[in-house]
Amino acid sequence: MIRAFLYWTGGVIFTMIFAVIFYLLIPFYRKYPGLPHVIIRIWSKAIVRVFYGCEISLYGEEFIDSSSNYIIVSNHRSYTDILFAGAAVPLQFRWLAKSSLFRIPVIGAAMRIAGYISVERTKYKSASRSLAQVKAVLEKGTSSVWIFPEGTRTPKEFLGAFKRGAFILARETGKPLLPVVLVNTDKLFVRPWAVRPKDVKVIVKPPIRCDDFRTTHADDREIEHRMITHLRRILQEEYDAHVTKPS
Repeated sequence: MIRAFLYWTGGVIFTMIFAVIFYLLIPFYRKYPGLPHVIIRIWSKAIVRVFYGCEISLYGEEFIDSSSNYIIVSNHRSYTDILFAGAAVPLQFRWLAKSSLFRIPVIGAAMRIAGYISVERTKYKSASRSLAQVKAVLEKGTSSVWIFPEGTRTPKEFLGAFKRGAFILARETGKPLLPVVLVNTDKLFVRPWAVRPKDVKVIVKPPIRCDDFRTTHADDREIEHRMITHLRRILQEEYDAHVTKPS
């Protein structure tokens, strides 16, 4: 209860302070486009370590080449996934996020300023436009893009069906997919007001490329299917190996 109180009071106050700093620095973002991500990363680290009281264990950092940009793909367990990913993964990246988040006062505007990309999953034109924006970010070469291929949170222990977007991007841009597994992010809140600190694990696996799945007679859909099957297996196996089992 005490930690929950600290989170809901101290965390909110701390976030408001960082929001003020974020907006005050807007004049510098054109010259330093990576600055919004730096600010958000500092805020994320403080929230999860000070107010959640969690330790983050990052595995597989050796698979990250900071001079490259990636299509980062991960499982999606909790609303807190974004916080832990931002705090743990040492890459400049943009999120592909559902459009409703951009309508939240203050936060939505900050997401736009940071270059996050809105997508309305139920509308084909919106999804196609969002993929075009992601493609432009990747081809620019200065930032990676983080995508949840399930499209939404999956509360069950098994991954949901993967959408094709990330795999189409990998095929069309030639950028590598970087698999990341988030573990225990959904086990922090016993109730909305009760926080139970957990050891959250963020596991990075070796990047994979579209060309790794090409064969003489495979068409684009077959290549995508092979990538999806391979990636789902990797993410599920790593999650199963590291998740904290119910006692």
